[in-house]
Formats: sequence, structure tokens, C-alpha cells
Amino acid sequence: MKALTPLIIFILILASFSGCLGDKDADNDGLPDNIEKAGWSVYVTPVGKNVSEEIHVTSNTHRKDTDGDGLTDFQEWSSSVGGCVTNPRDKDTDGDGLTDYEEIMVYGTDPLHWADDIDKDNGWWNGDYEEIKYYQSRGINDTVMKQFLNNSDVDGDGIKDGNDIDPLSDLRVRVVIGGIKITSDMDDSDDLLEIVFNLVTDGGLNSSTMIYVPVGINYSVNMSMDLDLNDLGVPGEYNNSISLDVIDEDKGLERKPLDIDGFPGMDIVKVSPSGGYAKNDFDINSDCGHYHLGGQDGEIWFDIEDISIPWS
Repeated sequence: MKALTPLIIFILILASFSGCLGDKDADNDGLPDNIEKAGWSVYVTPVGKNVSEEIHVTSNTHRKDTDGDGLTDFQEWSSSVGGCVTNPRDKDTDGDGLTDYEEIMVYGTDPLHWADDIDKDNGWWNGDYEEIKYYQSRGINDTVMKQFLNNSDVDGDGIKDGNDIDPLSDLRVRVVIGGIKITSDMDDSDDLLEIVFNLVTDGGLNSSTMIYVPVGINYSVNMSMDLDLNDLGVPGEYNNSISLDVIDEDKGLERKPLDIDGFPGMDIVKVSPSGGYAKNDFDINSDCGHYHLGGQDGEIWFDIEDISIPWS
């Protein structure tokens, strides 16, 4: 038998050790070309669906990061980051609006489920993506936002963030009554009215102590009343209800079984055409300020102030 030439012997040695030298990795991303070409399975729940589905994916053997999302193809295949096998040809595997890199490396959310909700506070939000967008609109940075995503009640007001009109503040108002002038005698014989102010919001009722107000003069009150607003609602939609009424309480001989307003123990002092101040779609961001109302029984001057307690 003819002896083998040195060149043939060298080729045979290379062939016999090719498996030991490792598979080819043209783009040096750590993922062998044979795996990039053959691909792998990804289990994802895409936008609008409630069940996971299997998709087969591959990657480019000549690009370290096929989809350019910041994760190498090796990271998307190996679960080495975030424990998720993702699609290297799609920056946003679940289609929720956040890239796989953002979900895994920035926020710690699930890149394989569009409606994932880490802290189970979604409510009106569809997944962490909408929660993130809300906080971004309020100027919250990524580091703080990651804390918020793991806290179901950021402002501590007892309402979960996804059902909270303002997840960053416990909404409260202060009404400061500066003065009042009552021009009607309210069927009161002594021209000295026993006045109570009723502040009502969808979060409760606050009634002032009774004061005596002479008829026909500008009377300085300088009284403040604080009250919660109801925080339950759609995040970002401020639509509380609030009303302020001036009540003349009837005492002694003034108390009549058949009162003109139907309430024998009290008369509503109309300081506006409708009676008092009332607003069913009160927006704490735009409706706070100074008010001067006038009606058939008199006038009132007051301020509404935002005294909400911010998250801490």
C-alpha cells in the first residue's frame, strides 16, 4: 500500500479534531453558526392574546445582534440574561411596545407576555408597558420607575395604582373661606344668621362650626376646611365631585314645621344661581384657585387649594 503524503495526513488530523476545536462562529457572538441557522423555539403571548404560542426563530450568523435591540444573539438564545429565551429577529418579542432590552435590562418586566403585570396593580392599564408610559409622562426616571413597577400602591392611599386617578398623590383639597355677605334675612327676625358651611366631596363631608353672620354686611370669615378626594378612577383622568353650601340653621322660634325649602331645621343660603358651589368633574390640576360667587341671597369669597400628599 502506497504511503500517505504529509499533506493528506495533516488534513485527516484536522478532520478528526474538528469537533474538539468547536463549531464555527463567524460573528464571534458566542453562538455557534449551526445553532443560529437551525434556530430554536420561543414561547410568547403576543399582544391581544391570552395564551402562549410557540414560534421558531433563527439568527444571522454574520451579526452579533441580529435585531439590534442591545442583546446579543447568544443572550437571546441562552437565557443568560433575565431568564428569557427571546426572538433575535424582533426587538420586541411580545409586541407590547417595549424592546426586549428595555424589559430585561432596564425595567425587569417580562419580554414574552404583553400583559405582564409585576405587582398585580394593572386595573385600567394593559400590562406594565402602559404603567411605564404613564410614569414617563410624569417625568419619572427609569431607576425610580423600576421601584414603582414593584409597588402596587406607590402613594400609599389604599388604591392600587392602575385604579388610582393619580398614582403619585393622595388627592386632598383645602377650601379657605375668606368672607361672605348675606343680603337676605332668610326669614330670620333678629337679622343674625346662624351659618354653617358644608364641604362635600366624593371622599367625604366636612361641616364647619356655626358662626353668627349679620345680614347686609361684608363679614370676614377666614376659615379653612380640609377634605380627601376619592382617588378611585382612571389614571390621569381627574373628575372628582366637590360642593360647598352655605347653611342657615333655624333655632328656637325660627324652626318651623313647614319650612319654605322643605328642611325645617335649615335654609340653603343661595350664593349662586344654583345655590352654592358645585362641580361634578372637578380637576384638581386646573380648578383650584380663587372664587367669588353671587346669588339671590348673597355673595361668598373662597379659595380651593391642592394639599395632596405626594408619594415618598
